[in-house]
Amino acid sequence: YIRLRANRHLEKGRIVILACGTGQPFQTTDYPSVQRACELDCDLLIAAKNGVDGIYEADPKVDPSAKRYIEINYDDVISRGLKVMDPGAFLLAREFKLPIRVVDSTAPGAMAQIAKGEKLGTYVGADAVTRLA
Repeated sequence: YIRLRANRHLEKGRIVILACGTGQPFQTTDYPSVQRACELDCDLLIAAKNGVDGIYEADPKVDPSAKRYIEINYDDVISRGLKVMDPGAFLLAREFKLPIRVVDSTAPGAMAQIAKGEKLGTYVGADAVTRLA
């Protein structure tokens, strides 16, 4: 990752995709993803999770009746202890007002749908009104 090169691509209207991680113990890939997105002044972080299509009110593997949030604000994610990303990542995103869209990276066509502006997964932001699907 070279920040200046990534910024130059963004200035030219290109899409920059970062697969983040720092290789540090006790740190998830979520926090550096948010950190890099904040450094690059991104409009949105797409948190492409493996097999997770959004944020749920409870773990859907444990509680099959759990409902997915269409959108939720940072404070509600943190106060409810929702575990799709680490809390530090949500705190940093909140501080920099970086919206996040949590989607399933394994869903066929998901990234193309996101690029077209379709609203997949769960939107997390300061302007989000917390509501379930």
